[in-house]
Amino acid sequence: MTSITVLLPAILVLLADQLTKMAVTRRLANGSSAAVVWCVRLRCAMKPSRSRRLPDKRIALVLLWGVVLSTFAFLIGQGDIFHHPAAHVGIGAALGGAASNVYDRLRRGAVLDFVAIGWWPVFNLADVGITLGALMALWFIW
Repeated sequence: MTSITVLLPAILVLLADQLTKMAVTRRLANGSSAAVVWCVRLRCAMKPSRSRRLPDKRIALVLLWGVVLSTFAFLIGQGDIFHHPAAHVGIGAALGGAASNVYDRLRRGAVLDFVAIGWWPVFNLADVGITLGALMALWFIW
């Protein structure tokens, strides 16, 4: 049960983020935007890495992702902190969002953000998964 409550949300967030990014890049050029409703716009914004040595950064990124994934797997396996299944779902959503952004960095060399709401910085579905997933995991921590 624990594996599916972490893996399913991770896969769903990763797929939803990647599919929406694919749709946005097919319809909008980088820097362009389109109104959706009221104060919500789709804005294609590539956020490249600030590092000039991308191959070194890619290796570090993959290693860091492995450490984060291993740490969460250890914490869930211990069962001392994350007892509630909703915490597992939150962790899965956060890991799926992080995995999607890591995938973007490795594949594109940049993360594509596309949701613009008013004055808030542009973000993507992976960011939503990370934020809401982490909040959910913390809410149900014990």
